[in-house]
Amino acid sequence: MTDANNILPVSLYRLMGFALGLFAVQTFWGFTWATLPLYLKELTGSNTVTGIIISMAGITGLFFPVIAGAVSDRINTPLGRRRPLIITGWILACIMVGLLMRIDSLLAALPVIMFAYAGFFLAIGPYFALLPDTVPAAQRSFASGVMFLIGGTGMLSYLMFAARLWETSHTRPFVWVVIAVTVSVTIMCFSVREARVHVRLKQPSLLRELLRRKNVLKFFAAMTLQWIGLWMLSAFFVIASMALFGLSVERAIKAFFVMNVSFVLVALPAGLLATKLGLKRTTISGMAIMIVSFCCVSFVKSYTALIVLMVISGIGYGTVLAASYPFFLSLLPEGNTAGFVGFYHACQNGTLLIGPIVGGFMVDHFGYTTLFYGAAAVMLAGLITYTIVRNPEGRVRN
Repeated sequence: MTDANNILPVSLYRLMGFALGLFAVQTFWGFTWATLPLYLKELTGSNTVTGIIISMAGITGLFFPVIAGAVSDRINTPLGRRRPLIITGWILACIMVGLLMRIDSLLAALPVIMFAYAGFFLAIGPYFALLPDTVPAAQRSFASGVMFLIGGTGMLSYLMFAARLWETSHTRPFVWVVIAVTVSVTIMCFSVREARVHVRLKQPSLLRELLRRKNVLKFFAAMTLQWIGLWMLSAFFVIASMALFGLSVERAIKAFFVMNVSFVLVALPAGLLATKLGLKRTTISGMAIMIVSFCCVSFVKSYTALIVLMVISGIGYGTVLAASYPFFLSLLPEGNTAGFVGFYHACQNGTLLIGPIVGGFMVDHFGYTTLFYGAAAVMLAGLITYTIVRNPEGRVRN
């Protein structure tokens, strides 16, 4: 990791270019949660099986971010340490999504999906490591807000212009992903200036270093619970909304879209608030807002009320995303940055192994309402765990 004290402030223009990398990430997540469940449901006819297949992607999410992060900490190329892996991962993901568009057999789709997510997870670990590499510590909360403000429009544009049209065009969502990812990642790569750094030939053991950092382990435990709850709900939100409120695919995706509009609009203010309120307190506040919102779904009787709840939950979601990542970065030691960021994404994306399976099992055996209560309960456990994470001393205020 480049010494945070020696990094020059980054212009808003370059921050916006950097944030387009998250535009690609959020576009891909939009495909994962709004289109892939519908695609797989048509092939399998089962929510549980759909959840299991989506969870299989968590296998790649568990290992590839860590491997990619560790490798990028040890290389130095004319393109820098991070961008070669980012580019390679996205090329693989886009090729696989393009192939998936033409596949209507479950047996053929499974390996293609696995390779698509292998490429995706190969790219995102090094991408997120670019933030501490290129942005000074004092600017990271603001930079995180810009990231999720601009990056979140990737999800919004996908939901608005591709996902909601699934019933009329099964190919448009796939084409949109390939084009949006290609354009945004290209601009991001030209916007980022990676410093040339000396790469130590012998790095300390990443796993041994992680096990020494008890505070980081507590953060990972809290974040793992947080994302299990979010994956439970995200994987089946569209399907559950259609069942509970009698909605079409388009109207269910609109509710998901509204939540993401709310998250995008609040991301930058939340990042600025975190510099005043503190990263830990801001993260916990956002979690509390989401938990209360999810618990209220069972009392909602109209589509309008559902939309209001989605606005409120989006505020909580945007707050957590904008504050939790710089909170995590403030806990890290110097060096092995991308390796630790890889573990961060392993905790986030490895929970794909659990969340969709649990969510699919709950809706198939206990009804769609229990999905929201179950997600809220797991996230409450995560919130409680966040409270025992110590604030780092003598570093950026959090």
